[in-house]
Amino acid sequence: MGKQKIERLLAQLQGNHSQDIQNAAAIFTVAQGAVKQLDQIDRAAPAQTVLPAAPISLTKADLESRYGKFNACRKAAKQAGITFSKTPSWSQLVAAFSYLEACQSCVDAYLQDHPCPDLKGVRLSLRLGN
Repeated sequence: MGKQKIERLLAQLQGNHSQDIQNAAAIFTVAQGAVKQLDQIDRAAPAQTVLPAAPISLTKADLESRYGKFNACRKAAKQAGITFSKTPSWSQLVAAFSYLEACQSCVDAYLQDHPCPDLKGVRLSLRLGN
């Protein structure tokens, strides 16, 4: 191999090396801009509230052991703020008591994330289902 060919190959190698450095710098600049944009998006995104676990599984026997027979369970439901559009079935009573704790956990988490002193003493009634 001749001296000129070796010098030409070395020059080409140096040129490739310089081009690699420029490409790496460009990639770094683009990546740095992307990281900044993602950071801004993360800061602007609202905090995700973790929902509670699925409602607890209650049975008719559970309600009877806690509150007594049907009318006593209806009275306990009313005291807990649970109302029905008509006389509920046992399955509706069981479902309402099962969801009560999970729904209250959601409300508590929301109020902790977004406190409002004007809501002190306020009671809200929500409609579940249709």
